Amino acid sequence: MSDLFDFFKENESKLFEAPPAQAWKKLESRLDKRRRERRKIRFLQIGVVSIILLLLLLAAFLGWYFTKIAAH
Repeated sequence: MSDLFDFFKENESKLFEAPPAQAWKKLESRLDKRRRERRKIRFLQIGVVSIILLLLLLAAFLGWYFTKIAAH
C-alpha cells in the first residue's frame, strides 16, 4: 500500500498539468457531434412513441365502436 502512496506522491506534479488547447478543441468537437446524434435519436423516439399512442387510441376507439354496434 505504501508503494502506491509513494507513486502518487512522486507524480503529484503531473496531476496539475494542463492539456494543450488543441486537445480541448478536439474534445469539444467530439462532444458536439455526439449531442447532434442524440438529438436525432430523441426526435425519432418521440415520433415512434407518438405513433404507438395514436394506434392504441385508434384500436381502443374501434373496439368501443364495434362493441356498441354489436349491442344494438
